[in-house]
Parts: sequence; C-alpha cells; structure tokens
Amino acid sequence: MQTINYSDARNQLAGLMEAASRDREPITITRNGTGKVVMLAIEEYEAMETSLHLLSTRANANQIQQSLSDYSEGKIQSGALCD
Repeated sequence: MQTINYSDARNQLAGLMEAASRDREPITITRNGTGKVVMLAIEEYEAMETSLHLLSTRANANQIQQSLSDYSEGKIQSGALCD
C-alpha cells in the first residue's frame, strides 16, 4: 500500500485518484505523521460495503462460510436458475 503525506497528496491529487482507480490499491495519506486516511477506488469501497452487509448477521456469515467450504470440498451441484 502506498503511503504519502498530505502536502504531496494535495499536489498530486489527480494522479493519485487515477492510480487508486486504475490499480485498485488503497493509498494511505498522513498529515504530520498521524491522522491517516485511505483513498480507495469507489468500486473497492462498494465491494467492502457489500461484504460487510452480507457478513453483518451471524446466520448470513455462517451460510456463506458453509457454502465456501462446500465449494472447496467439491460438494456442489450445477443447476439452472428459475424465474
């Protein structure tokens, strides 16, 4: 993860925004060595929000974990979606 101080970030804002979007890597911005913030591509932020929502209840988290476990163990069946 790239780290940059506030003054440099201010001077390079457009390029940093482009890099965060293009590379999909967070950029940490510091001010006086403290008060860190992170710049993220909007797609990365939205993906994090979705993941947090899906894992926000124990039942959902357990179901997702079980499904991932079943998949990794080959315990899945293919099928067709219905309307």
